[in-house]
Amino acid sequence: MNSPSPLCQDFARILGGTAEVVNGVCTVTRIRSNLKPLIQGRRTRSALAIAALFSFEDLDSRGNALNLGETVILQEEVNPFISALRARGIEVTALHNHWLLTDPVLMFIHWKSIEPPLSFARKTAEAFRVLTTRTIAPKKSSSSGGHRSSRSSHSSRKRRSVSRFSGSKHRSVSGRSGKLYSSKSRRVKSLHRLRSVRPSSVSLRSRKLK
Repeated sequence: MNSPSPLCQDFARILGGTAEVVNGVCTVTRIRSNLKPLIQGRRTRSALAIAALFSFEDLDSRGNALNLGETVILQEEVNPFISALRARGIEVTALHNHWLLTDPVLMFIHWKSIEPPLSFARKTAEAFRVLTTRTIAPKKSSSSGGHRSSRSSHSSRKRRSVSRFSGSKHRSVSGRSGKLYSSKSRRVKSLHRLRSVRPSSVSLRSRKLK
């Protein structure tokens, strides 16, 4: 592998990345380490997900080269970054997503120019100032965990509802049973009293007849 040229190293220094020669092209990688995204509920640190890449090649006799750049970008950063690049005469060529089911949503933007590499590097570095440097964590701890939590909460509410219903039904039935039992008890006692009174009434009548 060829070592980066002094021009390539200056290019990387301005852009705040690491230089290497890939397929004969000066290529710089800069990791946006403040982004802590999930892809399908899994934490990613891959350069395929959170890196910015820059390159220059085909340098001509006037010092102009084909300069390319791309970076991961948050949705809220898109418009300010595009404006910053265009204000510096750099052409934005693509904006799209690479990965599905990301948290936060990750977009990827591409731009290019034909000019001296260090001029492109300085303009790009200036545009990068509009991108956040604060830590961006997922909005959810994990997608599957969020679903489990939701199901658990729903089940808990359902159990509490059934418990309240069962308790009130039990109390209601118990109350009615108590009333029925009390009424039946009173009727039985009345019958006992009548039975105890009848013999004495008969005996009185018999004495009168005598």
